[in-house]
Amino acid sequence: MKVASHIGVLLAVSTTLGLGLYGALFAGFDGLRDAEQASTSDSLEFTELESVEESLRVFSLVADLSLMHTHLAQQALAQSELIRERLDRMGEMPLAGQLSHDRALISESTATVSSMLESYAETKGGSEEEMERVEIEMDKELGLLRVRCDSFVANMKEGQFKNAQVADRRRSSLFLMGGLGFLLYACLVVLLWRWTAKTVIDPLKELTGEAEKAEDGDQEISPLSAGPYEVRVLGRAISGLVHSLSQHQDVLETTVKTRTQELVRANEDLLEEIVQRERAEEALKEHEEKKQEEQRKRREDHKMEALGRLAGGVAHDFNNLLTAIIGYSDLSINRMEENDPELESLKQIRLAGERASVLTRQLLLLGRKQILNQANLSLGVVASNMQKILQSMLGEKVALTLEVEPGLPAVYADHGHLEQVLMNLTVNARESIEGYGTVKIKIGSGLREVDGVPQVHLFVEDDGVGMDAETQARMFEPYFSTKPVEKGTGLGLSIVYGIIQQNGGLIEVVTSPGKGTSMQLFFAATDELAVIPSLEESQQLQAADQKRILLVEDEDVVRGLVSSTLKFAGYLVTEASNGVEAVKIFEERPDEFDLVVTDVVMPLMGGRELVQAIVKLQPEMKALYLSGHIADEELQAEITKNELPFLPKPFKPSELIARVFEVINDS
Repeated sequence: MKVASHIGVLLAVSTTLGLGLYGALFAGFDGLRDAEQASTSDSLEFTELESVEESLRVFSLVADLSLMHTHLAQQALAQSELIRERLDRMGEMPLAGQLSHDRALISESTATVSSMLESYAETKGGSEEEMERVEIEMDKELGLLRVRCDSFVANMKEGQFKNAQVADRRRSSLFLMGGLGFLLYACLVVLLWRWTAKTVIDPLKELTGEAEKAEDGDQEISPLSAGPYEVRVLGRAISGLVHSLSQHQDVLETTVKTRTQELVRANEDLLEEIVQRERAEEALKEHEEKKQEEQRKRREDHKMEALGRLAGGVAHDFNNLLTAIIGYSDLSINRMEENDPELESLKQIRLAGERASVLTRQLLLLGRKQILNQANLSLGVVASNMQKILQSMLGEKVALTLEVEPGLPAVYADHGHLEQVLMNLTVNARESIEGYGTVKIKIGSGLREVDGVPQVHLFVEDDGVGMDAETQARMFEPYFSTKPVEKGTGLGLSIVYGIIQQNGGLIEVVTSPGKGTSMQLFFAATDELAVIPSLEESQQLQAADQKRILLVEDEDVVRGLVSSTLKFAGYLVTEASNGVEAVKIFEERPDEFDLVVTDVVMPLMGGRELVQAIVKLQPEMKALYLSGHIADEELQAEITKNELPFLPKPFKPSELIARVFEVINDS
């Protein structure tokens, strides 16, 4: 017998038994549902019956009272009409509908009582005998109404009891039939399962056991003694497959081992290729980033170089003019009386020239074309001398306070650079203040040491709007500004940063939005005494004897100023407008001069070439270079190393006299 036949017989018998049991249970549940619905309907009818019964009691009471109080008759009539309508509606209910005779008798009694009430109302003015007769008849009819109502209620309760008995019998019958059917079905299913297990499952278990033996290495599978046709065929197929696999097992193992080794080698090669590719990508990324950084630096260098060339060209001519403006105004101020009405005007001209010189200094700083002239300076003295200028830059709405700690050590820095830092930081503080405010400059020492070296600090604090994190990250970038283009160039803080770097200092910023900013600068303290030039002393310097100076300057106005200043100081001055003319003069009188004062940039022959030519004639000759800008990088390097005397333009007459005296008397 085949497996399909076994399964077909099993399904057919199970389906037949299941359908028969389902049909019987369905019929039983249908009858039980009808009985339950009848019982539920009876409950609703009894609710309505109780309401009608209560209405009849009220009606009887009102009708009885209306014999003594005629005004209640109308209420009794309305109650009667309502009772009849409710009795008619109860006729639609299953149980009450079967008691139509009882409902008709109650309706009839209610109608009779209503007619008696109407008759009694009509005979109210009649004889007492007539009224007494109506009252007696009404009492009889009301008694009859109560009897009929009680009979109706009793019949309703009897019908409800019968319906409940029917529902109980059907429920018991259903439970009995369901239990017997389930028991019968379970017995048949067990019998069918045992029959299937013997004919199908047991042979399959035998086949599974043989297959497990083959899995454990047994190369022979015993043929099945019984079972369905398909199971026996499957057993023979598995036996043949096991035999074939045993023959090719060695070949398969060798092939699998070879392929596994190939996959391992391929995987290793793939991993190595991935690693090499990642390294190549990282190297390429680093190369691109380095290339972009180099391009950015080249662009920045080209930009700064172009700016430096522009700054140098402007500074050379502009500083010559400023030298004349500052110098002549300074000479005129020194020759005036204190009560001269023009004195204040000349001081303002000198102040304007000094502020203009700050602009050229900024250009040279930005273009990295300014020569460092470092010395041991007192930071407190530098700030005190600039206090009036800084206050004028702040305006009337912003107050300036300067706090300088006494006994400060000196710092080694460029005087002009320190002034530039103070001005830029002051202007930056003013720009951050909206309306009225205060800028505090605090100078002291002892707060920090760097590599064991004490630091002199310069704090510039304001109570302005402060800076957020994004602004702080970019505040030292050239051309970065939070102000509109017409209100700021974005160069102030970048120049400060460059100056601090050039002079070996540190800068820190403490700020937050709405809490102001504190720019904190630190410079290394030195053990040397600070150089504090005195204006009066430098003006009074006179030549110990008549020293002779060869002055070479192509700008007439500057040459005239320098010549007048030196002559005022007691020197003998010989003038030349260019280097060629100066060489001719020196060749004619090589032993008459003690010092050559020369401009650096001149037509025909520059100052450096001039000095080289003179040194060939007189090796011991001293020279002082004057210039607003030096393009010669070699000369710049020598001046920076303090190898050549140099005085940058613009300068004051007092500074010129002091520098000349220093160079002449330098042994």
